[in-house]
Amino acid sequence: MTTPFPRELVRALPKAELHVHLEGTVDAPTLLALAERHDVTPPAVTEAGVDEWYKFDGFPMFLERYFVVRDLLQDPEDFEYIAEQYMATAHAQGTVHVEFHVSASGHILEGGKAWAPIHDGIVAGCQRAAATHGMTWGLIPDISPHLPAVDCARAFDEVFAHNLDHVLAIGMGGPADRWATDRYQDIYAKARSLGIPGVSHAGEHGGADEVRFAVEEFQAVRIQHGIGTMHDPSVVELLVDRGIPCDVCPGSNLALHAVANAEAHPLSAMLDAGITVTLSTDDPPMFQTSLLDEYERAWNWCSLDMAGMEALAQNSLDARLIKP
Repeated sequence: MTTPFPRELVRALPKAELHVHLEGTVDAPTLLALAERHDVTPPAVTEAGVDEWYKFDGFPMFLERYFVVRDLLQDPEDFEYIAEQYMATAHAQGTVHVEFHVSASGHILEGGKAWAPIHDGIVAGCQRAAATHGMTWGLIPDISPHLPAVDCARAFDEVFAHNLDHVLAIGMGGPADRWATDRYQDIYAKARSLGIPGVSHAGEHGGADEVRFAVEEFQAVRIQHGIGTMHDPSVVELLVDRGIPCDVCPGSNLALHAVANAEAHPLSAMLDAGITVTLSTDDPPMFQTSLLDEYERAWNWCSLDMAGMEALAQNSLDARLIKP
């Protein structure tokens, strides 16, 4: 019989959240407030209705909702508010460091927005929250691979031309359909020339080949998800030998049917194989989860004790990307 999850002891562990999408932190009250602010009809008129709308079946339905929320973020003040709000939420979970993925190419190319005001709004919200809660933080602007690489490169020229003091890495969203036929590698190379490393989603719904591609072609220093790694022992060895962490989001994997059920999730096998695993929420209100919920899943699924919880928390701190 599994020992009850010691939530308050785990809350007290200093931890980092390394895989959370800023746009995916918008909860029901915030969505309704944004819709009212911008005179947009919301998908539901009550908080309970929005929470119900956030329940979806599979990745395509999730993306539909994600894009609706993304497009509600129109002004720098919107980005400032949600960044400050989530850092307060994260602090209440015992988080001392947050790295926000931001859909940079999506906002620029599909939303018609300039990067600089978005960046500056997020920075203002993060700085205020950091001063209040004593946290550290940084940004990971993401490439959207459903958009052509040449267009994403143009969008990232805006990112690279603006203040890079708070940009810890660039990232790649999913899915990986175009990776082998388009030149996203060039964006990563430009980032490295500016001293900015790369991370990448890989092996979420796809297999270990995505993880290998991200490491070898994008030179990713961390992998978001990475659960498909376990299909290829040579890729497991690659991650272990190079010390490349996987930022795993078990609740997201369940909600998006990346795994059929908890028993099918490879989290325990990843830990047993020696892969450095960190835990994150991905898009917490959309998946009705929190960082402590993710630690509870690891506790139950992997039969961990407090030493296991401490190791996962320490992994997250060790895997942080800190500006020199």
